[in-house]
Amino acid sequence: MLLVRTTRRLLVFVAMTVAATGSPPLRADDKAAVADDTSLRQLLDALRAGESFRVRATAAVALGRSGDPRAVAPLTEALRGDGSYAVRAAACAALGRIQNPTALPALVESLADSDEYVRAAADEALARFYTPALLFSFRELLHAPDERARRAAVDAYATVMRASEASAGVAAFVVAALADESEPVVVAAESGLEALPHDRLVPLLLEGLRSGDSGVQAGCARLLSRRVDARAVEPLQTLVIDSGGTPDVRAAALEALRKHVEHLDVAALAADATNVTAPGRLRSLRVLAAVRDPRAAALVERALTDGDPAVRVAGARAAADFGGPKARALLESATAREADARQKRQLELLLKSMPR
Repeated sequence: MLLVRTTRRLLVFVAMTVAATGSPPLRADDKAAVADDTSLRQLLDALRAGESFRVRATAAVALGRSGDPRAVAPLTEALRGDGSYAVRAAACAALGRIQNPTALPALVESLADSDEYVRAAADEALARFYTPALLFSFRELLHAPDERARRAAVDAYATVMRASEASAGVAAFVVAALADESEPVVVAAESGLEALPHDRLVPLLLEGLRSGDSGVQAGCARLLSRRVDARAVEPLQTLVIDSGGTPDVRAAALEALRKHVEHLDVAALAADATNVTAPGRLRSLRVLAAVRDPRAAALVERALTDGDPAVRVAGARAAADFGGPKARALLESATAREADARQKRQLELLLKSMPR
């Protein structure tokens, strides 16, 4: 709504300007107004030196309608330095209309303007650059120090990605942004991805789980907790069981796996976890505990007293995943009686990771 109000306000403002001044710098209704150098110079002079903000704003609008690339630098200067919010907002709109990539840094800076209408105008102007033809201009901004620049770049890639003909390479940049250190950038990436149809989104998330860095894996797992799909069960199990994963990844994978319990054969998992000769016994135990199946509690207790240290550690990890007072009490007892110093240290660390 703010963007709509901004556009309407600018249009009304320009109309009032023409009526109030009686002599706007030049016609602003077509490209013929600046078809020659003299007309262009008049508009540029009005933009730079017009005593009234109305004159400067009207000149900015006319320059935007001209589409003349020679107006980009003066409009950028006005956007960065004019004291009137109306002129800065008009400069944003004009730069968005001309769509010259050299204006991107100034438009990104204006996302932090002191006036809300300028911020909205900058956001709307940037959106006009979100096209396949101009997408490459945002490539470097994906790694810019300014989080506003990165967010704008992610918005650009996400907009193009949503087009059905967009390549997988475009989507890969949006998925990579899930690992950004800035929450607004991550939110932009998540919003862009969640706008995709299920059959396009899930393969991207599965690839992120398998080959992304820890930030991407955690982000993909978070999204899969809201997009349940049977294909996600196996990679989510792997992340939950992987002892080398980061806490953020494991926590996100745990939550997502619990949302996928309908796609698990819990009866078969329980049978494997009970069978001491089954090759997948410990994995099944871990998965049952991760989804908090009621049968897991007794299996965890049994594993914690097993003669094999590897089984005891697996039981301890399962207890930590299962959570709750009972699992904590079991792990405390197992830690107290553990004789192997190395195993005891692992149990202590797992116990410390459990909330009280």
